[in-house]
Amino acid sequence: MKKHARIKQNQTAETHSDETSGGASFDNTTTASAGVETGDENASIGIEASAKTGTEASVDGGLDGNNVFAEANYSDTTEVHVTVEGQANAEGFGVGGSVDAYAKTGNEASLEVRAGDEGVVANGSVSAGSAVGVDGEGTVDLREGSVTAGAGVSVGEQVGVGGGGEATFVDGVATVGVSGEVAVLLGVDVDVSVSVDTNQIAEDARLAAEEAERAANEAREVAEATQREADRLAAESKRIAEEQAAAAQRETERVARETQAAAEAAQRETERVARETQDALDRAARDAEKSKWNPKNWF
Repeated sequence: MKKHARIKQNQTAETHSDETSGGASFDNTTTASAGVETGDENASIGIEASAKTGTEASVDGGLDGNNVFAEANYSDTTEVHVTVEGQANAEGFGVGGSVDAYAKTGNEASLEVRAGDEGVVANGSVSAGSAVGVDGEGTVDLREGSVTAGAGVSVGEQVGVGGGGEATFVDGVATVGVSGEVAVLLGVDVDVSVSVDTNQIAEDARLAAEEAERAANEAREVAEATQREADRLAAESKRIAEEQAAAAQRETERVARETQAAAEAAQRETERVARETQDALDRAARDAEKSKWNPKNWF
């Protein structure tokens, strides 16, 4: 937790210029403030009370690169503010908000104009009288951009009008915003701003392209591996089929040889039995010729 408190008496007047711009400022104010803040890397909150009284004015103009700008501010007020700000972050996004409760009296005027290769910004306001009010603003930050919206209301004997708009493109961040304020006894103002980080979009697109390429490479590798496996299986199937066909052919030939051998053996056995039978018949015939029972041998 951090705490702070300070009082400052300002009484300065100065001018400044360089090759492309110039300006002047006057400050005759007294300010006092005190605050406390706490938080960690994921969330934080701060509360501050401040008071200011006096007169200040400034004017600036010139060139900023390829952009022309002009700014003027005047304030002769006494005001008190109590501000609360909070922020929370998570992976890839964050949210933040602020609330400002105030009471002030006096006169204010401001003007801002900027135009060039970064776009156009124009804002202006003027108010007079006394008022109390509350302003609130919230912001959602995403990877590719952010949206900021604000609103406020004030009550008092004040008269004022203000408004502005912007359409800029700076360092790859495109921002479009509008604001408006009307104050006649009851003051209401609304602000909306949208920023889109084209750098993040380009980075996300690059990462997506790399991821798509990686997925395509993996798919191609899987397809090639699948094809190689299919070729291997086809070759293996062909080899097995050829081996099985050759084995079947050899078995068929073996069975044919064995069948032929068995047939030849059977033929030889038949012929042997036939010869032995014939021989037995021939012997029986010869024995019969010689037998005493043969009538031929009786005389």
